Amino acid sequence: MADNVPFLVINPNAKDKRLGRKLDKILKSAKNAFGEFQYELTTKIGDGIPIAKRAISEGYKTLVSVGGDGTLNELINVAAKTDVKVGMIPGGSACDSLKTHGIPKDFDRAFELVAEGYYERFPVGHMKGDTERYFIEMVNGGFIGDTADALANRYEWASGEIAYGYVAIKVIMGFKPIPTKITIDNKIIRELNTSTIAIALTDCISGFEFIPDNHPRRDDFGIIFSHHKGLKLIKLLLKAARGTHLKNTDDFELLRGKHVVIESDIPHTWESEGEIPSKKATHIEVNYIPDAVNLFIPKGWKYGKSSKERNAAKKRVLKHQQPFPKND
Repeated sequence: MADNVPFLVINPNAKDKRLGRKLDKILKSAKNAFGEFQYELTTKIGDGIPIAKRAISEGYKTLVSVGGDGTLNELINVAAKTDVKVGMIPGGSACDSLKTHGIPKDFDRAFELVAEGYYERFPVGHMKGDTERYFIEMVNGGFIGDTADALANRYEWASGEIAYGYVAIKVIMGFKPIPTKITIDNKIIRELNTSTIAIALTDCISGFEFIPDNHPRRDDFGIIFSHHKGLKLIKLLLKAARGTHLKNTDDFELLRGKHVVIESDIPHTWESEGEIPSKKATHIEVNYIPDAVNLFIPKGWKYGKSSKERNAAKKRVLKHQQPFPKND
C-alpha cells in the first residue's frame, strides 16, 4: 500500500551535480532501511513540487527529500498543513535544515531515522508577495538574497561555507541598501535603508549563524535587519561565521514577532532555503504558522543549542546513541 511506502524525491543535481553519482549508494541505503520504496529524480529547480503532489495524490503519506535545502523546501510546500510526514537525507552543499534538526551526513543513518518512524510537528513560515512560499528555516532579503541569486546564476561553481563567504563579500562590496519599511505585528515599525533582512525560525544560512540561539521551538520569528554596508557588513558576516553577533544598535536590530510586512519601492531579491521565490515584489507579508508540518528527527533531539553542541550530538546520533545527555 502506498500509504505505508516512502516516496523519495532525489535531486541528482545537488552539490554541484555530484549527488547523481551516488545514486546507486542512495538506493541501496534506502532498500536496507525500508525494503520497499518508490522514487523519482528531479531535473530542474521546482520539480519537487509537482512530483510530491503526484505522490500524495497516489496515496503516499511519507515523502523523503534527498538533496539540499531547496529540494526539502519543495516538499515542505506540498506537505505543509497536511498529515504527510517528511524525511530529510543529506545531499546538498549547505543542508541548513539538517543541521538544525540533527540529521547526520550519512545516507544509511539518515534513512534509518526515517524508518524508525519518530517525528514531531513543527511551525512553518508563509511568505506572500508576487508568489507564495512556505519555509522551515528562513526567508532573506538585502545582500543575502542577492548573494543567493549570484550563487545560482553567476557563481554556479561555488559550494560550501567558504565559497558562500567569498561570493557574499563580492556582492556586499557592490550592494546599495534599499529604502524599506518593516512592520512587525502591526506595532513595531522601522524605516531604513536596508542591507540585511532575515525572517527566521532557525539560526543558519549556509552554515553562518545569522541569528544565534534562534530555533523552531521559540514560538515566533527571529527578525534581523541592518543598514550596514561595505566593510561593516563584512564584519557582520564574519561574526555570523563565528556564531557571534552585534548587539542591538541604531543600525542593527534583532526583534521577534509573528507577522512581518516588508515594503519597498525597489524590490528585494528574496531567498528561501536555497531557492529564489521572488525578485519583483515591493510588498511582502510573512506569517508564522504553528504546528504545520511533520518532520522525522532523532528522538531526544533538542533545540537552541550551539553549533558545537549540535555537532557533538549528531555524532552520538550517528552511533545510535541518545543525542544529548539526560542532564543536558
